[in-house]
Amino acid sequence: MAGGDVVLQTDAISKQYGEKVILEDVSFSINEGEVFGIIGPNGSGKSTLLKQLSGVEKPSKGHVRLAGKDIESYSRKDIAKWVAVLQQEALPTIGFTVKEVIEMGRFPFQNWLGEDKIDVEALIDSILEKMNLTTLSDRKLEQLSGGERQRVALAKTMAQSPTLLMLDEPTTYLDIGHQIHLMDRIQHWKMEDDMTVIAVLHDLNLAALYCDRILLLNDGKVVASGTPHDIIQEKLIEEVYGVKPIIISHPENGLPQILLDSEHQLSANLSATRETLEI
Repeated sequence: MAGGDVVLQTDAISKQYGEKVILEDVSFSINEGEVFGIIGPNGSGKSTLLKQLSGVEKPSKGHVRLAGKDIESYSRKDIAKWVAVLQQEALPTIGFTVKEVIEMGRFPFQNWLGEDKIDVEALIDSILEKMNLTTLSDRKLEQLSGGERQRVALAKTMAQSPTLLMLDEPTTYLDIGHQIHLMDRIQHWKMEDDMTVIAVLHDLNLAALYCDRILLLNDGKVVASGTPHDIIQEKLIEEVYGVKPIIISHPENGLPQILLDSEHQLSANLSATRETLEI
């Protein structure tokens, strides 16, 4: 587990749209070199929290601090030199080639003439090779599968050379093979570049496998924060998700993994149906 300096911190941030409160008094800090997971049921405020952390939106209350400074003191271009965000949906099918899209990741580092301080060609070629995209470099995005487009999206964030990578449920539309490949590639990249990763994840087992620490949200509030062993607990999962899990240890690394009790699920679904009919 990483134990470097604090790279990002939230001080009692809250967010509301009109009268609807989405986040309430959320505080935590993330250390340099750490993989920090954010989990919670649908509607718990995970993606909204990521928007505050990336500077896309301003909290209604509280502060987000990036490298010790209020994130609002940075320009959007300066934030992009620090932070790259990989969204849950693959890139739209627009009329650019794979290589052209990846090159777009260098925009924050270009001057007004479009010039960069580094050898961009060598960097892009290296990224294409790492992501197994070399043979696809001249293909248009619309000619790629969803999984291939997500690899291109990751390659574009790699071109930014970020200090902090934020992931917004990037594996949602990927099959299990592509999920593992994507998370493994991110893990290797993190170790190579000593990068910090914040990952909003839908899959609790992936969160337990890849994250050093996990923040559990529910109804916009922090329920708990800690290691995978601290968070993937029967009582916490049942309380937040409304299902009774069977938790086992991974046979290779000992990390907690979740199995669902189908009989419990069936009973819970039947009870919910009866209550609905009675109402």
